[in-house]
Amino acid sequence: MNKRLPCYIISDLLPLYQDDIVSEQTKKEIDQHVNECKDCKKKMDAMKMQIDLQTTNAELKTDPFKKVRFYQKALIVLGAVIAFILGACYPVAILGFAVLERGKIATYQIERLKNLWYILALRSCATGIIVCAVYFLLILLIRKRISKKAA
Repeated sequence: MNKRLPCYIISDLLPLYQDDIVSEQTKKEIDQHVNECKDCKKKMDAMKMQIDLQTTNAELKTDPFKKVRFYQKALIVLGAVIAFILGACYPVAILGFAVLERGKIATYQIERLKNLWYILALRSCATGIIVCAVYFLLILLIRKRISKKAA
């Protein structure tokens, strides 16, 4: 008696074969048929490729927004650094505008800078921190607005 399975039965059994839930005897029959039949071999290869694509897609879907969150955080940090630098430049800019108005720097201003440079540095840091804090508050307000509109 010929125990050869027809192609339509092999096609029906291939998904079970791929999931490894067929008996050992059925597995041997399918292997033997696939080795002899080119059409069934193509179907089996196509199913393997589909499974590989599905597992790859499943791996990609684990956290699709991971890069987006990273770039958002990086942009927030970059914005904070820029805000700090701009805030820190404010006291220096005030001094610069005074020099521009007169056309030259006065000798008393040079002496004050030599003696009180640390106050200028302290004011620069303080204004930088204040501008940075305002930046973060604006970011929080924008996020709240967005989350309210999304809900």
